[in-house]
Amino acid sequence: MGLLFLFPLTIGLGVSYLLKNSTDDMAELTSLFTVGCLIVSLILAPWQIKIVVLMFAILTHQMN
Repeated sequence: MGLLFLFPLTIGLGVSYLLKNSTDDMAELTSLFTVGCLIVSLILAPWQIKIVVLMFAILTHQMN
């Protein structure tokens, strides 16, 4: 199983960490970039990881 899907997620989290204390406009842009990287990494992820994320989302939703 290739780990290429982790590259966009790692880049997005790194950018959000570096620009955490930026101005409001930059923080909004950073959060959009991080969400975009998360979506791209989920698209590139193997089906096993997608199943785990789906199960986590369903179980979290049922607890509320």
